[in-house]
Amino acid sequence: MIQSPSLQTPPVLKQLTCPSCGGSLPQYSPGAQTLICPRCNTYVKVEAEGLGIAGKGSKLPPPPAPVKLGQRFTLEGTGYFVLGRVLYEGWDDEDRWQWTEWLLGSNDGRLIWLSYDKEDGFVLFRKMRIREAFNPSSDRTIPTSDGKRAHVRERYPAKIIGAEGELTFRASAGDKLNMIEGAGFGKQYSIQQTLAELEVYEGNTLSSAMVAEALNDPAWAAQIKRSTNTKAVYQLVGVVAFVFAVIGGVLGVAASRTGDLALTQQLTLSTSAPTGIIPINFEVGDRPAVVRLRLNSGIPINTFVEVEASVISPDDTETFIFEKEFWYETGIDEGERWTESDTFGEEVFVPHQTGEHEIEIALGESSVTGNILVQVEVLRNHILPSYFLIYGVVVGIIGCCFLAMGWQRQK
Repeated sequence: MIQSPSLQTPPVLKQLTCPSCGGSLPQYSPGAQTLICPRCNTYVKVEAEGLGIAGKGSKLPPPPAPVKLGQRFTLEGTGYFVLGRVLYEGWDDEDRWQWTEWLLGSNDGRLIWLSYDKEDGFVLFRKMRIREAFNPSSDRTIPTSDGKRAHVRERYPAKIIGAEGELTFRASAGDKLNMIEGAGFGKQYSIQQTLAELEVYEGNTLSSAMVAEALNDPAWAAQIKRSTNTKAVYQLVGVVAFVFAVIGGVLGVAASRTGDLALTQQLTLSTSAPTGIIPINFEVGDRPAVVRLRLNSGIPINTFVEVEASVISPDDTETFIFEKEFWYETGIDEGERWTESDTFGEEVFVPHQTGEHEIEIALGESSVTGNILVQVEVLRNHILPSYFLIYGVVVGIIGCCFLAMGWQRQK
């Protein structure tokens, strides 16, 4: 049962005075080790012998969610009070990012953390005691509270940008730490390591809608609903775009096999008769055609032969189509014999005139001294697959963009 929040604060444990500016400094939790003065942003150490100044900070920017110091709310049957907030920054070789953590005091006396970042959204973390040996610098798994092991997802350095309220650890703006994050069995794991201590937390993911409902914030809940609806639209558009991209790819593959077989003929080429002419009629101009060359005769080992294909139009204009090198190679690699060959080639051309054309097949450079048998095929009315493939790639990129935008709005 989620109840409405209240800004009524719990009883003050101690009413302290900031050693820097003399301002009021209330302490609510007996576990507080750092208090941040709301008046001068001084980080005050809470020690047995009294208060000390740990450092100076600046005012924090507004939080990424409307969770305010002093708020009371009930979430998943437990009442909470917002005691403090910390803004962190992490980095690696390529990027920097920030996340926010709120310290919550619960009705049963526990202190837990509500964390938020753009990637993972909200996670409610509870401190966990590790009962097995664990090396945070090198271990790939984290021992969990139920005896299992969660996978370490990433490690990175981080620092405190700033804080407000009270914290359960010694802190000051600029303090550095090492972060280890993990996940497994439906839970998130966060380890914060400094020179002085190592703290391990186990958490459950919360939806933004759940937190907004707990805080009884209608404006934020409406914003989340709009964002969720927009996300659904983006994802739907992305999925539809991917479907059309797949269709474009399928049509491209099908188009590559299109064409009406206009002729098939075998030519014998040699150094004494290096050219063969095949007549063909194109009744429709500006329609793609395909010329296929296939080597029908074997050639000796480690030899090659080049064959050129051209088309002569009715006005005697000769257009080069392509050149194909057939080859047969063999050798020994690491004691094993290998054999490779290439005996097929094809290319598309577009006859711009109608009427009788001639396909000219000519022998080029060759290390073969005998006859070469070449099978020639010509297909008319071919559909170019490139149009469909380009369409599929473009639509696929559009789909990726919409899915990415939907994912960014997920949290």
